[in-house]
Amino acid sequence: MSSPLQEPDLNTSPTPDPGTTDNNDPSAVCTDSDSDTDGPEPDAPRPTLVLKMLSLLKELSIMALVALAYAALTNERPPKVSKSPAAYPFFPRDSHVTDWYKGQITAAIEEARASDLAFVMFYAPWDAESQNARRELELAAKYLHEKVAFAAVNCWQPGSECKRQYSKVYKWPVLIAYPTHGRGIQYNGPLEAFHMIRFLLNMCQPLVRPDKLDDHMGKHNIVVSANINVLPGSYDYAVFYATALRFLERDPFRDTVFAVFPQKYDDEGSIFLHNWNGTIKYDGEWSPDSIAQWIVMNSHHLTGWVTPTGMKSVTLATFMQPGPTLILFTPKNPLVRENDYYDMLREIAHEYFNCETETYVSTRLKLITAERTRNKENYYKLKNKCLNRHTPARRGVITNLSNIWTNTTFRDICNCVSSAPIYTPCPKSDTSVSVPDKLSPNQLQKAVREEECHNFLLAEKYAPPIFERRGVEGGANVTGLACATNSSLKFVAIDSLRFFQFAERLGLDLSKSEDKSGVVVVNEKMETHHVMTANISSANLRSYVHNFTQKTLSRSLRSKVYINASEHVYPHSNCSKREQFCLMELSSENFLSTILQRNKVVLVFYYSKQCSFCNGIGYMFLTVAKLLVGVDDIIFARIDGESNLLPWEYTMESYPTILFLPAYGKSESRTFPKNLPITVPNLIGFLLTNVEPVLKLKTMWSICCQTKFAAEKGQCLASLRMETLSIIGRTLREWRISAQKQKILYKLQVLKHLHLLFAHSPEDHVQIRTYLNKLRG
Repeated sequence: MSSPLQEPDLNTSPTPDPGTTDNNDPSAVCTDSDSDTDGPEPDAPRPTLVLKMLSLLKELSIMALVALAYAALTNERPPKVSKSPAAYPFFPRDSHVTDWYKGQITAAIEEARASDLAFVMFYAPWDAESQNARRELELAAKYLHEKVAFAAVNCWQPGSECKRQYSKVYKWPVLIAYPTHGRGIQYNGPLEAFHMIRFLLNMCQPLVRPDKLDDHMGKHNIVVSANINVLPGSYDYAVFYATALRFLERDPFRDTVFAVFPQKYDDEGSIFLHNWNGTIKYDGEWSPDSIAQWIVMNSHHLTGWVTPTGMKSVTLATFMQPGPTLILFTPKNPLVRENDYYDMLREIAHEYFNCETETYVSTRLKLITAERTRNKENYYKLKNKCLNRHTPARRGVITNLSNIWTNTTFRDICNCVSSAPIYTPCPKSDTSVSVPDKLSPNQLQKAVREEECHNFLLAEKYAPPIFERRGVEGGANVTGLACATNSSLKFVAIDSLRFFQFAERLGLDLSKSEDKSGVVVVNEKMETHHVMTANISSANLRSYVHNFTQKTLSRSLRSKVYINASEHVYPHSNCSKREQFCLMELSSENFLSTILQRNKVVLVFYYSKQCSFCNGIGYMFLTVAKLLVGVDDIIFARIDGESNLLPWEYTMESYPTILFLPAYGKSESRTFPKNLPITVPNLIGFLLTNVEPVLKLKTMWSICCQTKFAAEKGQCLASLRMETLSIIGRTLREWRISAQKQKILYKLQVLKHLHLLFAHSPEDHVQIRTYLNKLRG
């Protein structure tokens, strides 16, 4: 047998098959001496032509199979694949971001580790989020490039080092901050420059060292304090430092603060978690992962900033179920920790949950109140100092809210991230050099003052702070109300600058609000919704919470305030291009007054601008409304169910939905069946099935009048006559048992005339309309 890599000899005949006969072998010719059939003589030779043909065919088949096998073996090469396009720079060449656009991940991380702190974005150049983050990262780099090294790595380039290592990443971009030592810290905050800056500044200073614990108890909901040895080489300090860094992955804005209190070398280290209602001591393995997990499991928040994810708002849904939730919409400046409206919310939440005037909660409440006063005083002092002094030109100053940056100087004042303890002394200055030492005490103090004003002015351009207008103090008493009700409130805050669409959906027009703030209570379980109409103040907010607890607030109804130009919506038309026939557009203001009209049947089409399927259904609904334009007793209307908050009994959970409300007994409303396709015939059938008999007659007559073809019109009139006879039969049965025979007899006479008109004079529209109106009267 030849090798598969060698070409077989196609001229060689194959070995005869043992199962075939050989004409030259006498033993191959067999006879059946017992056979009774006529055939050749036993000693006569068998015909050989057929056998030769079969042998030839077999040889040809074997040769064909060998040829196919040879072709398959010789053509076993990898398929031709077109080369991937050459990599190209993702960032401008003059950018402060080092762009490793060929995917050199090892070189990128090595260079990142050479800096005190590096911020690396792993991107895919085709990804829209990566393209948006490119601009934001570049803006952040212009501000912090002297303190932080910025880099970007193309992890999508085929065949690149980064692509080979991270081929199963399903979402781009990925941003990771790399300190000099330890693993990288992933950034999970918004892809916006100001939020990136806040995260990196937190990386620069993951720990705080207050003089006393109360300095931060009034500022933060959760405080993690450690009494540890902070001398160089301290293991306890290194673990707590690493814990604070890694916790930034969960808490990029550092709502949980880590505070260090130095102690003697010989004392055993201890960690405490300070919640709103008590303190817990850590008793577990001294490792960053164990401590972080313990903090997450034992942290309890009375209030918190909620950041909707954008994917059906999973984060928001967690806070909105199962009970009522009070939501404060107010601007959140990522560069400033203090927020007076949010601290007002914290203050009232502590009062609300201060059952039996607990000492710990009361103490925390006093600290929050004092902190609010101190923050306002410090703000105006800093504003007066920074606006009235000459600030030298700096690099990285924002000129307006659209994040346009200018090119000026900025001084580096911190050796950003270091694993050294906080007691490491500063190096001595070199007096032999005439240039001032930047690390000398005087220069450091000057640099701190300059950066303080620099950051203040930057924060002012993003969003100036809002403080409560002090006026009438007090308001209703809400102390301990959480213990007086079975359904206590949750208190959350949402950034109104980034998530104003949520406020719009809830009926808050923040565009008309001077402070861009608003308050609403949403009870998902009870399907209620209450908007606070008064100005935001401590007194008004306490009264609002008290009235909600006492169930004296009325449910809010609202229409969409306005449509933002950035919203992606599908166009809808409620008018027919021919003859400009239009539907009535309802809102929360005129919805009830329209549908509750007596003697009127109302069909309401619920739609959503986010529902593309609603557009086609809306055309079907419009067609039926136009067919029945002559029936004054039926009102066709539509409403944007997503943009209008309605009473819960008229709120729909899916779109499109068609609601039928009868002329009498509005509580007997019903919706178009979900199992039927919404078509013009089905809509007409749904309407005729649910209207009263006399109105059904009038509706059928209107449809017959709109029919164009003679055959269809004849069938329509025949159905109309049959329906008239059916009504006459029911009316006769009613006449036999009724005491008001004269009135029913009049109705029978009118029906008789209508039946004759439908049969003999269907073109007499005036007479038919007259008798139909008599029936309705």
